[in-house]
Amino acid sequence: MTRRSFRTTIVRRIAIALTSLSAAGRVAAQRAPDSTRCDSIVGSRAAIVDSTSTAIFIFIEQTDYDWLAVDRGRMETRILRGFSAPRPFRLSVFEGPSLVGGLRISSPTDSTGVRREVSIHGTYRIELSRAGPMNGPVVVRASLLPGFDSAMVRAIRTASLMTNALNPPFGGSWHLQIRVSTDSLDDSRRLAEGMFPVMLVHDASSLTRRQLSFPEAARADDLDHGEAVLRFVVDRDGKAALETVEVVRASASVFARAAIVALSDQTFHPATIRGCPVAQVIEFPFIFDDRDHPRRTP
Repeated sequence: MTRRSFRTTIVRRIAIALTSLSAAGRVAAQRAPDSTRCDSIVGSRAAIVDSTSTAIFIFIEQTDYDWLAVDRGRMETRILRGFSAPRPFRLSVFEGPSLVGGLRISSPTDSTGVRREVSIHGTYRIELSRAGPMNGPVVVRASLLPGFDSAMVRAIRTASLMTNALNPPFGGSWHLQIRVSTDSLDDSRRLAEGMFPVMLVHDASSLTRRQLSFPEAARADDLDHGEAVLRFVVDRDGKAALETVEVVRASASVFARAAIVALSDQTFHPATIRGCPVAQVIEFPFIFDDRDHPRRTP
């Protein structure tokens, strides 16, 4: 082969490679979900398979265990009066499954998706004194619904600034936690209600399952096994939204803390509706086992 023919062959191979890459890029672009198209699909009536009457409940609990109990009913009434739902009220998070061992639970309807309702959960904290709010309100557990958390913060702040016998006497303070959820708790009150959509959702699933590091604090307490179950939102990018993490249960607090740390390295395949990614609430277990580790002698 002459030098010229060799150069010609190399150029042709490069051209073929570039053509292949270009074609692959076009295919990938076609397969990648377009955000504008997905927003219209998820928000369209065509994606709704049913609707259900759903209520949003509010519940206030006092976390400082002061014997001077807060008038919960009065505080809740003030929040209800001051709450103004964002408009439009965009529902962007869906209920989801419990993942066992990082695997998605199979379902007979998995080929078309599972009927899922929307998820509305938020937690907020505030410290009150006779002069009004001392700290907060702060968002502890974000709802991820556009405008909802800011609307709740405004309503809580407005309620806490109203002056009457609600404020604690003798210069004391109250630490309150306000929960908003579609789950009804004992003594909870309705914040709002309406007909919410039900959609067919392909549930989120785990992509990676890294080896968990056993917490040294557990070894120091002479523990060799433990677990924690976290509830959180997997966002549209397949990442855990850390501002939504809640501890469902844990065999010890040290394992709950270790699970939250490990969650940042966990990746997921997001839930989808008609191929478009959506945010979804899931429950995910973390199991820590150190029984094969040689025990230290005292």
